[in-house]
Amino acid sequence: MRRVAWRPVLLAICALAALAQVADVLDATGIGGAPPWQGWWGANTGASSKPFDLAVTSVDRGGPAARAGLRQGDLIDIRANTLDERYSLLEAPLNGRPLTLSVHRGSLQEKLTVAPQAPKLTWGFWLATFAALWLLLFATLIAWRGADMPQMRLLSLWIAGFVLTGALIAFAAPWAWIYVLLNISVSVVGPLTVAFLAAFASGFAQPLSRPRRIAQWMCYAFLAIFIVISLVGTVGVVTLRFDPLSFVESYAGLISVAAAVLMAAVCGFLAVAASRGVERQRAVWTLVPLAVYFCFYVVGLIATSLSLSYGDTIVVSLMSTLVLLAAPVALTYAALSRRLIDVGFFLNRATVFALVSTIVIGAFILIEWTAGAWLASATHTTSAIIGMVVALGLGISLRYIHGYVERFVDRVFFRKRHEDESALRRFAHEASYISDRSTLLDRAVQTVKEHTSADDAAILVRDGAAAYAFAADWPRAQVGENDPGIVALRAWGKPIDLHAFPDSQLRGEFAFPMVSRGDLVGALICGPKRDGEGYAPDESEALLAFAHGVGTALDTLSSQSNGAIDSIRETQALMLQELQNLSRAIVRTLHEKSEEDG
Repeated sequence: MRRVAWRPVLLAICALAALAQVADVLDATGIGGAPPWQGWWGANTGASSKPFDLAVTSVDRGGPAARAGLRQGDLIDIRANTLDERYSLLEAPLNGRPLTLSVHRGSLQEKLTVAPQAPKLTWGFWLATFAALWLLLFATLIAWRGADMPQMRLLSLWIAGFVLTGALIAFAAPWAWIYVLLNISVSVVGPLTVAFLAAFASGFAQPLSRPRRIAQWMCYAFLAIFIVISLVGTVGVVTLRFDPLSFVESYAGLISVAAAVLMAAVCGFLAVAASRGVERQRAVWTLVPLAVYFCFYVVGLIATSLSLSYGDTIVVSLMSTLVLLAAPVALTYAALSRRLIDVGFFLNRATVFALVSTIVIGAFILIEWTAGAWLASATHTTSAIIGMVVALGLGISLRYIHGYVERFVDRVFFRKRHEDESALRRFAHEASYISDRSTLLDRAVQTVKEHTSADDAAILVRDGAAAYAFAADWPRAQVGENDPGIVALRAWGKPIDLHAFPDSQLRGEFAFPMVSRGDLVGALICGPKRDGEGYAPDESEALLAFAHGVGTALDTLSSQSNGAIDSIRETQALMLQELQNLSRAIVRTLHEKSEEDG
């Protein structure tokens, strides 16, 4: 799919995940004063050795389960419950709906009624919600600015799928069919998020080595096993034709998902080890936090399945939330400092829009209030006319307000960035007024290093009819016109990522074509930056204009040099002709004098 097709798809998925997250919050807090749907019964359960029996692994001493008489080690026969009650036991109970449980305690069997109550919303719940919304902001930003890059699409899908899974996994509803639909969705979307992480890791340091391919396909195989186990368990819960707990609460499903997550983490760490330079820094700041959280999440699942106390499971959950919060923090740093995505334009537009909206709305309210205070006795028609005049005046001045705010934001928040771009474009214009070729090349390289923080930069200029050579401080190694990088620059006239041309003799991060009169007269080669950042799109545009300006100046100097050489050759030819005429005149004069003397 092309970018124009991927962007709306990704944005729609992000919107769906956002709606699910908001619905999850409302499910736990209620709407408009109404009680929440999501309940809490204060007990953890797991698999048992007896078919259709759910083992109580821990009980909160002050919870509804403890007050009903439920104890650790009790076995709950799920066959005595309806479908929605079975899902209330296995997933999230409905607040206020009593659950009558058939409990086996040793040789005794009794009926206990548990009344789930509204959940205790701790700071961990709100931190997890904040982290999920923060992650969704990045998923949306990536979908908007990076939909044309496969790796960024995978990262956006991973984040959106992860948030969607977390929102659906603990959702409670009064209808059984919603539980079934949510259970099937989580069984598919949850494993896909792990697969997206493994696929995202495969985008670094290509081509993949054999260990990386093996780890990736092992991850996919374990995920396929988990999906089958989970879906079979869903069928068992609905039909009770076989024991579903051997699938839903089985160690086989836990082991398969743990192995898949481990393989995804291995894919991430192998990608970091295989990457170099700026790519390695991006891999570290994106893959490591996500892989660490996934591993910690599996540790939490294993801990919950063991016979831990209820308080210990709460502690594990809070620690998992704190680790989750580290993921958006790391992504924020990667986006702002490591240029994972170009957020400068997005932040610029968002800041300008917010300030313009604030000014316009504030001015409208202030003028309306002032006019209302002055014309308190005016009729309704007069007030409406005044409102229309105010709105018209603000509408006419909106363009000027927008321009002023944009200049203010550029000066305050993005001053250094715009100064560097302006310096590059200014030199592109001044280059045509430099009359010495070596001075032009030296100043061009110096300007690039100073205003892009590039660790190194070089200019490749034409050297003969079919070759190019490095100028300035670089060794004068020749590059043929059939070099893959040179061919791409000549064919497309656009900047190229040199990592995509491993067979080229050009080395660095990007190459920018220096085109004049439709011909490639040279290329600007920019190496990695000293601070490890990447080249932003607007910065690349300024460098492309810079390369075109320097290329035009070089072509002009070459033309002048060729004209001077032609003039010298003409002068030499005239002098030679004059010398020949002079020699003939001298010979003729001598011959005439000798005849007179004779």
